[in-house]
Amino acid sequence: MQNDEVFKDPKSHIDDFSFNKTVVKVFDNMVTRSVPYYLEMQRMISEMGKDFATPGSVVYDLGCSTGTTLINLDPVLPPDVDFVGFDNSDEMVAQCIKNLTDNG
Repeated sequence: MQNDEVFKDPKSHIDDFSFNKTVVKVFDNMVTRSVPYYLEMQRMISEMGKDFATPGSVVYDLGCSTGTTLINLDPVLPPDVDFVGFDNSDEMVAQCIKNLTDNG
């Protein structure tokens, strides 16, 4: 995981924030530091997923970002549960696919 230094250097102009390639590279580091209890929420989602996902069902992750939630759910849900991730950032979707592939 690459450290977040997106805003380290002074800039004369700052564009509107977007989930572009620069942000996607550091997103996992950024989100764990900036969203209170993010890792605890990930743990809780896995616990709830075990309670509600049934064999043969589909789990949807709206705003899947880099795929962290799907990766965490995969080992705790039945093997025939399918996953569908949506994100409005093409760069996030590309990183999600890479992370899912890297994690088997």
